[in-house]
Amino acid sequence: MTTPPPRLLANAIGPHPRIAIIAPSWGGIGLLPARAARALAALRTLGAEPVLMSHAASAADVARPWVSANARERVADLHAAFADPSIDAVLCAIGGDHSAQMLPSIDMGVIAASPKPLCGYSDATVLLHAIHHETGLICFYGPALLPQFGEIGGPDAEVVEHLCRMIAHGDTAPGDIPDIGWQCDEPRNRSDEEHRPRRRRAAEPRRALRGGRAIGRLMPACLPSLRHLIGTPWQPRLAGTVLALDVPGEGYDIRRGDADLAHLANAGVLTEVASLVLGRSDGWAPADVDRFNQIALELTASTAIPVLGGIACSHASPMLTLPIGALAELDGLHLRILEPVVAGRRDDL
Repeated sequence: MTTPPPRLLANAIGPHPRIAIIAPSWGGIGLLPARAARALAALRTLGAEPVLMSHAASAADVARPWVSANARERVADLHAAFADPSIDAVLCAIGGDHSAQMLPSIDMGVIAASPKPLCGYSDATVLLHAIHHETGLICFYGPALLPQFGEIGGPDAEVVEHLCRMIAHGDTAPGDIPDIGWQCDEPRNRSDEEHRPRRRRAAEPRRALRGGRAIGRLMPACLPSLRHLIGTPWQPRLAGTVLALDVPGEGYDIRRGDADLAHLANAGVLTEVASLVLGRSDGWAPADVDRFNQIALELTASTAIPVLGGIACSHASPMLTLPIGALAELDGLHLRILEPVVAGRRDDL
């Protein structure tokens, strides 16, 4: 196995950042114009200047209508976002299932030469982890443009506050991941059609499924997207880490979760990590949440690692932000980040 690169920190963003928007997989901006308009307006209200990269608003590639543009064009947008010195951060538009098509063509030197906070979730797992694997850049598993910033009524305050805690405060360890007492897993298309905010409910509670304490590099990932990296040159280095798994919502059920966890076990992943964190489920019935938790315990029984369930860093709202590659501690019901994840801004240095 190759030696991991040194940890690389982007600069913290200022109060009025220019944020590049990329669409590494699905063309949601072009297909959901009303939600896209709300999301862009929300960023402006927060003081940011969103910058749509050249192919970010494409609805679909002609040859592959399930992606925003061809892989070469999506990579060009990524390169341009990092190479532009006026861009302060890079935000993914939404997920999908095809970010992996970009990986062979990415010039990691372009990214390492101009490190910036890069944030997204779901299928963006593939892009974030590949970049971290090759450059050491601390990337952020967190909100995306359309799902979180495009909500009717604006983005959840907890989402914005926690993202800012991660990327706007250089040289300070973010500390504890907060336990939010509500969650929302109502389909967004339903509330959008009815022109109302999504309904909240009492949150799935945190549960120490297997107690204990562990310290390691935090590795948050969407479970099915992580499978795209297993066996590739960009497979994350997971030995001794705090692995945090997020499961998608609509179209992803306990049967697929069972299969994907078994695949990680068969690949040796679940026997090498220091601890396991499970994000809140997005729309699963309580019985299926219990089944999934039990499967995780069974597959990690030989190592008896600590396992924590119900963290609010998942497809279920609120989508809090986790830094990929930062030193973290899992202790009972608590997950905390132990070191800074961005550096001071240029004007602070």
